Amino acid sequence: MLLTAKHGKGNKIHLSIDGEYTITTTERVWYDSPFSDNSEISEEEWSEFCDTINFEKMYERALDLLELRDHSQKEILDKLVVKFGLDKKDQAKLVLEKLSENGLLDDEHFARIYADELIRKKHVSPAGLRAALSAKGIDRNITSLIIEEAEIDPVESINYLLDTKFRSADLLDEKQCDKVITSLYRLGFMLSDIKSVLAERQHNLRVELLENM
Repeated sequence: MLLTAKHGKGNKIHLSIDGEYTITTTERVWYDSPFSDNSEISEEEWSEFCDTINFEKMYERALDLLELRDHSQKEILDKLVVKFGLDKKDQAKLVLEKLSENGLLDDEHFARIYADELIRKKHVSPAGLRAALSAKGIDRNITSLIIEEAEIDPVESINYLLDTKFRSADLLDEKQCDKVITSLYRLGFMLSDIKSVLAERQHNLRVELLENM
């Protein structure tokens, strides 16, 4: 097979096999390769070179993603598979390994930042935090450690949500109160904590109503 190369925009190099365009790479990858324009190349050599080109593309894409914000390994893997195809999943996993080796991808570091954000901004329950971290592919041991260190106060979190997300609900109205209970329960709070906080709130509301009569 005859390998030919043509310069494109910027540092792009367009590669063709037997006169048919096949793939684009960068000048760095091209000049680091053992090939040159009008080189004879075997199918095995070409396959290996394409793997190298795709690996570098995926690695650069992963770096772009990490520049935007921290990601978990699962997030990066999923995004690479979506962009480059399921058939490139094994190569994507190698990209994750290189990123981890270079200290650019650390699930524990990501999990701590993500957990802190969820606790500060959304006042999640321990169960809610566990579910959120699990969805990001975080290891159970890391998740358990972070939840233990966070020392989330469910009562404080429920009160915060009642003052913000559910502030318009009439807690003395049975139907509205039931909806709030259901919503808080789905967020991962224990039923006993929910009912305890609501009982105190309802008591205070009734006292306030009596005082204003």
